[in-house]
Amino acid sequence: MALDHSKTDELLVKALTNGDPDAFTAIYERYWDKLLIFVMRVIRRQSDAEDIVQELFVSLWQRRLELHIEGSLSTYLYNSARYLSIRNIEKNSTYASYLDRLAMQMTAFSGESRGVESEIFGRELEGRIDVLIGQLPEKMKEVFILSRKHHLSYKEIADRLSISEETVRKQVYKSLKALREGLGLPAGLIFWLTTHLF
Repeated sequence: MALDHSKTDELLVKALTNGDPDAFTAIYERYWDKLLIFVMRVIRRQSDAEDIVQELFVSLWQRRLELHIEGSLSTYLYNSARYLSIRNIEKNSTYASYLDRLAMQMTAFSGESRGVESEIFGRELEGRIDVLIGQLPEKMKEVFILSRKHHLSYKEIADRLSISEETVRKQVYKSLKALREGLGLPAGLIFWLTTHLF
C-alpha cells in the first residue's frame, strides 16, 4: 500500500501510537536525512551518525504504543538526536577530541575566534556557574550537586532523599535549564560543563 506522505506529523504520531507501521515508515522517510545532517554537525563521522539516527528510530518503534510527545514531533526527534549525540561523545570520544569539537561549537555559537580553554575553564565562567548553582532552590541544589559533583545515579539520589526517580530527573532538568538561561550557552555545552567541570 502506498504511503500517504501528505499527513501532518500530528496525524502520523497518532497513527504510530496505534501501532501503524506505515506511519512509522512515513516519519522515518520524512526525518531520516534531516536528522542525519543534524547529528553529523556534532559527531563528524557518518557511520557513527547513522548509528545514532538508527538507534533513535528503533527506540521510537519499540516505544510506539506508550509514546507521549509533548509539543511537535520534530522537536521531540531533534532533542532525542541531541541527547544520543552527547551520550555518544561521552562514551566514545577522548577528552582532547571533545575539546576540539567544543571549540568549534563555541566559535560557531559566538561568531568569534577565541580559545576554548579561556571560555570553558576561565575563573569567571566557573564563578558564574557556582553563583547560579547557589541560587537554585535548596532541594533542587541538593539533587543537582549529588548528581553532578558526587556522580550519583538518579536511583541513588532518589533512595537517599526519599523521593521518586522522576522527581530527581525533573530537578536535574530544571537545574540545567536555569544554568543554560543564566549563562546563555548551548544545552549540549552546559551538559558537558556540569559533568566534567566539578
